[in-house]
Amino acid sequence: MAGSIKIFVEGEADEKFISDYISYLYEIDISEDVIKLGGWEGIKDGGMINQFKKNTDNLGTNLIIIDADSDVEERRLTIRSIIDKNEITASLFLLPNNAEEGDLETLLERIINGHNSQIFDCWEKYEYCLSEINIEGRVKPLTIPAKKSKIYSYIEALVDDSNAQKKLIKDPNRNYKNTEHWNLESDSLSDLHGFFDSVFN
Repeated sequence: MAGSIKIFVEGEADEKFISDYISYLYEIDISEDVIKLGGWEGIKDGGMINQFKKNTDNLGTNLIIIDADSDVEERRLTIRSIIDKNEITASLFLLPNNAEEGDLETLLERIINGHNSQIFDCWEKYEYCLSEINIEGRVKPLTIPAKKSKIYSYIEALVDDSNAQKKLIKDPNRNYKNTEHWNLESDSLSDLHGFFDSVFN
């Protein structure tokens, strides 16, 4: 295929996961071509639009991989509208599987190494416990930590307490090819795998 493949994602966690997954599938390093939008609305930024157009002009391929969030079809229509309005050429994939609501963290929850599932069992008990607590004088219920915190805590539970290992918890330092933590052969990745196969094969 002539030209380069540019992959536009929301943030650091997406950038690292997508780079690692493509490296795992095709044994290539595409990390320099994975571009952070700074959230899905970053696609509307003039500089980003210029990057899309420049890559298209150079016979490249543009991929957009962002979170579906709470309404898959609304997100798809919104992005398609931006693509059409700005005359961008790009293929779109909505995480977790291009069909269901959710995000990167939804997908990551589904691809943990099954031997570690008890960690999430503990987390669910923690969430339930927080939801049941009534603190005298407090009007609002306690805040349940975000899914990003759940993934962070999952990795933190698996690494030791050395500084080198603690660094691996952060988004840009994670190793999604570490089979002790992740299963990149999970059926939950089949739709994303197919999306990439249509471009890289």
